[in-house]
Amino acid sequence: MAPDNALASYLSARDYFKAGQTDQAVQELTAASSKQQFQDYTLDRRQDDEEAYLAAGYSAGAAKMIASSQLELPQLAELKQLGLQMVDLSSSYRKAGDETSAQAVLHMAASLGQNYGAGDCAISHFVGLAIERNALNALDPGSPYGGNGQTVQDRLTQLAEQKTAVSSLFKQGSPLLETMSEQDWISYIDRDKSYGEEAAMQWAVSKFGRK
Repeated sequence: MAPDNALASYLSARDYFKAGQTDQAVQELTAASSKQQFQDYTLDRRQDDEEAYLAAGYSAGAAKMIASSQLELPQLAELKQLGLQMVDLSSSYRKAGDETSAQAVLHMAASLGQNYGAGDCAISHFVGLAIERNALNALDPGSPYGGNGQTVQDRLTQLAEQKTAVSSLFKQGSPLLETMSEQDWISYIDRDKSYGEEAAMQWAVSKFGRK
C-alpha cells in the first residue's frame, strides 16, 4: 500500500465518477491534492520485465527492448478521462452558480496534468499536457496562474511550446533508434530509466543525428 501516493486517489475518483458517485469522487480528488507523492511504478514494472526476459535467456539488449516496447500503461486512458470528467464537473458547478467550486476543480485538474506530465515516459508527458490544457481552457485566460506572475494564457503558450518541442525531438530521433547497435540500445534504455525518455532521445539525437 502507498497511502501517500496521489495516483491511488485519482484512480479511485475515476471509479467513483464511473459509478455516478460524484461526492465521493470529489472527496478523493481533494485527498489527492493534499498528497506530495505521485508514482505510477512504470520503471519498477520495466525492470521486473527486463529481469524476466533475461532469466528466459534473452540477451541484455533484447530484454531491454522487449520490456520497453511491450510495456502497457492502462492508467493513461483512465487519467485522461478523469481530467475530462473534472472539466465537466466544473461546468456543472458553474451552471449552478458555484464559481468557487468550479475554479477549484479546474485547478485540481491542472495539477493532475502537471503531476502526470512530469512522468518518465514521453506519452505520459503528452497526456499530462493535454489534461492541463483542457483544464486551463476553461479558465479566464487573463487570470493569474502558478503564483509566479504567470497568467493562464502564459501557461497555455508554454504548454504549446513544450508539445511542439517534444514532438519535434521524437520526430527527429525515432528513425535513429532503428540504426542503433545492441550496445547503443542498452545505453539508450539505461538513460531512459535513469533520466526519462526525453533525455534519452536527446542523447540519441546528439550522438547519431549528425552523421
